[in-house]
Amino acid sequence: MSAHNGKIGRLPGAIREQLNQRLADGEPARTALPWLNALPEVQSVLAAQFAGQPVSETNLSRWRTGGYQLWLQEQERRAIVRQLSAEVQPDEVKAQAEELGATLSKSFSTVFLADFALASRDVLLHLEDPLERLHRIRGILRTLSQQRRQDYLAKRLTLDQARCERECLEELAKLAPLPANRPATNDPPSGELR
Repeated sequence: MSAHNGKIGRLPGAIREQLNQRLADGEPARTALPWLNALPEVQSVLAAQFAGQPVSETNLSRWRTGGYQLWLQEQERRAIVRQLSAEVQPDEVKAQAEELGATLSKSFSTVFLADFALASRDVLLHLEDPLERLHRIRGILRTLSQQRRQDYLAKRLTLDQARCERECLEELAKLAPLPANRPATNDPPSGELR
């Protein structure tokens, strides 16, 4: 949202976040604008970049159709990610995953799926032709299947690595066992040269 260059787009992120939340809660412009224009941080930006002109209803209207829509999409993505995480992982696994942290690949995959779900829904909502809709659904399922296969392969790789490490440790243990009757010291067994 910081890519926007209008009055609201140039405000600090925390203020844009508060404004977006107020808009999401249904606050009308007649109360949101006085609140916004009264903030010292907003007055500072307006003075420095917009000759002190306050944020107007036109500015707010443009924000509602631009930056605010992007914010809503981001909120929806985050909700989908939370929902997917809650549905996919049991509580114990989820707690362990949160402690260990998600890998970049897994995070990207989750964000991709959230974005993909939103885009797929938007595409399907606007299709009236049943054949075109069927064609699009097949493409969506193909993409989803490919993504799930990649996730499966990543999990398989992790399991294979763990198995390999376990087998290597077992082999090392077989190669260097201590005799049961030998004391664990640095002295060589009796009969060996010192």
